[in-house]
Amino acid sequence: MLLSSDHLLAILGIAIALSAYLSGIRLYLIQKIRNIPHDDPLKAEKKYEIQKQLGWLTLADAPIVLSAFLLGVGLIWPSLTGLRTHRWMLSLGLWLFLFAGTMMVIQHFLAWYRTLVELVPITSLVLIALLIIFALMIWKTLLV
Repeated sequence: MLLSSDHLLAILGIAIALSAYLSGIRLYLIQKIRNIPHDDPLKAEKKYEIQKQLGWLTLADAPIVLSAFLLGVGLIWPSLTGLRTHRWMLSLGLWLFLFAGTMMVIQHFLAWYRTLVELVPITSLVLIALLIIFALMIWKTLLV
């Protein structure tokens, strides 16, 4: 069962907003690459790292753009042609939306992990984890 038009329009709006967000990140990274001098071999590694980030970003960007396109066409198709919307368009659009969202979540977790590993000593991480476990135990005790 596919969702109602209202729900699909909401998902389309989210897909368009996420697409604009990812496009802004992409433009920022491209500008960073352009600011790196071409004749500086020491900066080649930095440029390669940014290009890798762009590659990872594409794993979320391409599906979200295709999702927005398919959902948009699927929702507008009946108004334009008077014909029924092809179910595969909406279904594929929703699956691409789910895939893109999953890729964004994975990328966020990886970025958080890198940030924590680089900036926070491991002893602090262990202490934070223990405090979270302790807080959850107290919370569970108070709820019972």
